[in-house]
Amino acid sequence: MKRILVLVLLLVAPLAHADIQRLQQLHEFRSQGFLAGTYLLIDNNLFERVREPGNREIYREALGNMDSLLRQMGDSSQLRPLYDDFVSLIRELEQLPEGEQAYYGLATVNRIMMAHGKLENAAAELYNAETTDAPAPLLALHNQSVGTSRILLLYENNMFSSVGVYFIQTQEGIFGTLDAQIKQGSAELKTLLPEHQDTFNQLDQQYSFIEPRLINHHTDWVPTIAAFYLRKNIETLDSLSSEQANLALNAG
Repeated sequence: MKRILVLVLLLVAPLAHADIQRLQQLHEFRSQGFLAGTYLLIDNNLFERVREPGNREIYREALGNMDSLLRQMGDSSQLRPLYDDFVSLIRELEQLPEGEQAYYGLATVNRIMMAHGKLENAAAELYNAETTDAPAPLLALHNQSVGTSRILLLYENNMFSSVGVYFIQTQEGIFGTLDAQIKQGSAELKTLLPEHQDTFNQLDQQYSFIEPRLINHHTDWVPTIAAFYLRKNIETLDSLSSEQANLALNAG
């Protein structure tokens, strides 16, 4: 009986290890989801008098990347329906007459962000199930990327008094909490990946430039500028995590 139990444990044990490829795909899916939500809000905010077509192009490209990642993951039954709902609501908003989306479609914007919250929470749950024994540098890069995406989306979200926050549990001082996590994450990355310290120092500089706006988020909104700087940081972190995932796959 003991031999049988040991054999079963040996067979089950490998299943507990991280699937690095799937872990990276789920992270990229989440990252693109945050990007889509961010630029959807920028495209429909009330502080920009002229709608920049580039904002819509960015979130549409992010949606396309999410679709591709879903296909690579075998069209996850947990994520595909939630993604389809997210896209459907965005298309509904886009079909409003030009100039009316921002002013008369805020209820739809709220529904879109609610759909994004459901999608992000489902993706996060699947991601967390794949982290066992994953390389620490890879997880740290993912955490820093998600943390930066969260504070950016929260900043953009706060421009809309009638749009709720659904992708994270909010509390008093949430911006300060996220800010502290990002700074701690940067210090951790410099320890785990010292060969990239110059890159992390550059990310720190770009973050520190926009940080005062994030902390004092109720004064003088700069939605496009904030997204410009933090998006560059997120892209760098995601590029590094892709490299680390490839290294882990090749080592395995």
